[in-house]
Amino acid sequence: MGSESQVGKVFKCPVCNGNVKVGPDDVVITCSYCGSTTTIEGKAIGDHLMETAVDASRREAGFREFLDKNKGFNKSLPKKAEVVENRLIYVPVWTARVKANTWYKGYKTVQVPVTKTRTVTDADGRTRTETYTDYETGYVPVEDTINTDTQESLLARKGARFYGLEEYLETIDISETEPYDFNKIKDLEPTMLNAEIGQEEFEKAVHSRVADRHRAEAKAGLTELFDCRTETQVRGTTYLQAPFSLIRYKFQGDLYKCAIDGRTGRVVVGEIPITKGQRALWTIVGFLGVIVAGYGAEMAYWALAADEMATTALGGGLALLGVLMGVFGFRVLLMTQREKKG
Repeated sequence: MGSESQVGKVFKCPVCNGNVKVGPDDVVITCSYCGSTTTIEGKAIGDHLMETAVDASRREAGFREFLDKNKGFNKSLPKKAEVVENRLIYVPVWTARVKANTWYKGYKTVQVPVTKTRTVTDADGRTRTETYTDYETGYVPVEDTINTDTQESLLARKGARFYGLEEYLETIDISETEPYDFNKIKDLEPTMLNAEIGQEEFEKAVHSRVADRHRAEAKAGLTELFDCRTETQVRGTTYLQAPFSLIRYKFQGDLYKCAIDGRTGRVVVGEIPITKGQRALWTIVGFLGVIVAGYGAEMAYWALAADEMATTALGGGLALLGVLMGVFGFRVLLMTQREKKG
């Protein structure tokens, strides 16, 4: 972090001696020339995996399949969408198995049945004593443990905020990875993002994440949590570089985007245009909904006054249908695109 190469924003690759531009917070560097990956001090990073990626044509094919699937009334969308950017970005991810054991102590409240007596007077003025069951709040001490063994991953960047990146990271499967080999992907000309979070910082972060998760689980079943202690064992820490692609496209003069799983070429999440024609159509639906709702409400009112239940139900149904038409119609009017998962 404090080396001269980092201050000057240039890193000298220890393998090929190339000058690599780096950011001020980069701690793990992938050389843009030879693909070697080391710490900012030039040390090896240990276990290193990657996912292979498909080429730009495969990613675009998956993108157009997504548009075709979600085109709706907009039949020209798959063919007339103009791709203006189709980037392949390898994002750095730390991943590890985390075994966690939590001991916690607290209490929860329960309703305890209590037998009580009372004096009652009957209609003739005679009194008698009777017993009955009431419920009072009781306090039950709780002492228990939570034990988990999970695979935890963390994006090794502090400032990478691409559209759909978080959704993409949730799809990564460690079993689909292989040992890192830059030669398998260099012809794709990917952008290799460096890590801004090192291994030690990652392991502290996942300890806190799992401990917070256990605390929340323990607290959920209690009225009050007195004590909660978590011990974690982080093992098998691995540096993973995963292919993410962002496609930007133009349609009818406006710009939209789709996040792509670079390994498969399938869309993770994307924006679908809502054209002016579609908004006009839904505006008409909205106004029709207002009319239908008013007519149905009036029908239900007069039918209810005349005790005609079947007509009342019909009017109520029309009113509800009109409200739904109005809500959806005017909602689409205010939208420029809708978002769909792949």
